Amino acid sequence: MNSKYFVLGGDIKKSLAEGYRFDLKKLLLDALKVTRKHFLPLLTACIFIMLVSFALLSIFIDGSTSLSDPKVIGVFFIFALLIAPPLMTGLIMMGVHHSVGLKTNSFHLFNYFKMLLKLSLAAMMVNLMTNAASMALGQVFGSAGFVLSIIVLLYLKMSFCLVYPLIAEKKVSPVVALKLSFKLVHKNIGQFTQLLLLFCALFIVGILTSGIGLLFVIPFCINVIGLVYRDICGVSIAVTDASDSSEHNQDKNNDHKSDTDNSDDDHHSGPKSGGFEA
Repeated sequence: MNSKYFVLGGDIKKSLAEGYRFDLKKLLLDALKVTRKHFLPLLTACIFIMLVSFALLSIFIDGSTSLSDPKVIGVFFIFALLIAPPLMTGLIMMGVHHSVGLKTNSFHLFNYFKMLLKLSLAAMMVNLMTNAASMALGQVFGSAGFVLSIIVLLYLKMSFCLVYPLIAEKKVSPVVALKLSFKLVHKNIGQFTQLLLLFCALFIVGILTSGIGLLFVIPFCINVIGLVYRDICGVSIAVTDASDSSEHNQDKNNDHKSDTDNSDDDHHSGPKSGGFEA
């Protein structure tokens, strides 16, 4: 079985050297088409994440518990650094797969727990930067620092929005992923800011609909991120040619009865004419 590798979409080296621009209108229309086509897996994955979040809150936090309680801080720490990063990576990588026409299922959400150490380290570095900035702004600007800290939080989330897929798809280290994401976003900070404002508006609308709208907003935003990643960084694809394997199996099957042949074909793991892997 032979495999050939190529990249769909952009070129990360070219994006870093020359910059890039994407057609926002086309990007959003493409994201709508992709979301309609691959809505169910993302919807199921989003519902699972919401249920896990609510379950943790209901189990460990009650109405009498304050946000400064060590138990609350511990639960938040576990979720933010050990559970959320691989789940969010799985969600974003579903969008990346959709961007190149690959189907996914809800179980793809769990594919990146094997990269837990790298993803948790990246999340920890981003959280440390965010917390340090918030504390510094609070000390300097007092009550006005709260508003500024929200702006800084959104800015940092935008700057590092490509970290998880870079770690998962390009297999780079957390430090390299943070540097690459920051540089890539700032090569086109204007359009990324427009996308951030659009996402914020969509999330506000989703919340105003008692959260029901979020069930569409989140999958749509995930697919937008997947398309952006494809256009900026490119997605490595392996095309598997199973013709050699099929010929080998045919020679082997000539020694069996026809009913055995049919059984072997049903259990053959490789595609007959080729397949895709991301």
